[in-house]
Amino acid sequence: MRPSIPLFAAFLFFAIGCRHYHYSPNFVHTPYIEKKGDGVVAATFGANPVTLNGDFHASYSPIKHGAVMLNYFRTRSSFEEPNFLGQPVYQESTEGYFLEAAAGGYWPFEFGTVAMYVGWGQGQMRNDYGIARISDLRLQRFFVQPTLTYKNDWFRLGLGLRLVQLSFPSGTIDYRIEPEDIEVIKRLEKDSPFWFPELGGNLGLHFKPVTISAHLVLAALRPSTDYGFDGINIGLGISLELQELFKKREK
Repeated sequence: MRPSIPLFAAFLFFAIGCRHYHYSPNFVHTPYIEKKGDGVVAATFGANPVTLNGDFHASYSPIKHGAVMLNYFRTRSSFEEPNFLGQPVYQESTEGYFLEAAAGGYWPFEFGTVAMYVGWGQGQMRNDYGIARISDLRLQRFFVQPTLTYKNDWFRLGLGLRLVQLSFPSGTIDYRIEPEDIEVIKRLEKDSPFWFPELGGNLGLHFKPVTISAHLVLAALRPSTDYGFDGINIGLGISLELQELFKKREK
């Protein structure tokens, strides 16, 4: 068990020390859909030591065993960079988003579903290094995502493994930024596209038709700090199961 302590400490060091990001994972959504006409809308808000994230999701089953999914993700961080006297001299920030759509199939069993989704999306990550020095990178992501869900009257559990292909097709860079930050962007250009898995899950309490849930996603890309990738996202969310809402209204 002892070797895990320095590894965990190193993870915390990089999570806190790395402030500018070129990629941050959204949550792995596992919609609780069991039949044609089922649908879910959800909002999840997450954070790590330096960022705030908002994640919005909608899914619907227009046909038996088939579903579509739409995800929108936004992330932002802002901080002051001190000079050698320890006084704040300028503001730095990271801001990014992406929008993606997916389609897939699901197969219900007694207490939940297994499902497979395939999706694609695009967005951008904009880093402000202070004094109007900007890098603005476009990103595209393709993914395949098997999921497993379990549900009963009061509990929800979802697990998903998202297999990602991530690329950076274009962007603009101000070469006045620090050389070490330029080197990170050069590594992005050299090594793109990236292939890696993201493991995510959620568990929640269900109060018809609402679920309050906790979410976690881990991006298994090592070493993610070499590319300015955020490797973890933790959050709390609220979702609405539309089939229960409309059924309740009909009564």
